Amino acid sequence: MGQAKPCDGCSQAHNCAGVYQRLGRADGPSVALKAMVAFALPIAAFAIALGAFEHLLANTVAERSRTFVAFAAALALTIGLMRVVSLLVGRRHEPQ
Repeated sequence: MGQAKPCDGCSQAHNCAGVYQRLGRADGPSVALKAMVAFALPIAAFAIALGAFEHLLANTVAERSRTFVAFAAALALTIGLMRVVSLLVGRRHEPQ
C-alpha cells in the first residue's frame, strides 16, 4: 500500500507550498558566529579559567577547598565575560 500525501484533500495545500518555497529561498545573515559566541565561548572560557585558577591556587589554598574556590572564581569570570560580550554585541546591533 502506498502512503497518502499529507496535503491530499486540504483546501490550503497551494498556500502551504508557496510559503515553504519562499522560506527555502530566504536569504539572511549567517548565525554561525552568534552560535559560537552563545554556546562554545562560555564553555571554553569556563574550562580555561577553571584550569588556570586551579594552577594559580595550587600553593595558596588548601587542597580541600581549592576546587571549590577555583570553581567559584571561574564561574564568576565566565559570567562577567559573557556579560561584557553581551553588552558589546548589544551596542553593535542597536536599531538606528
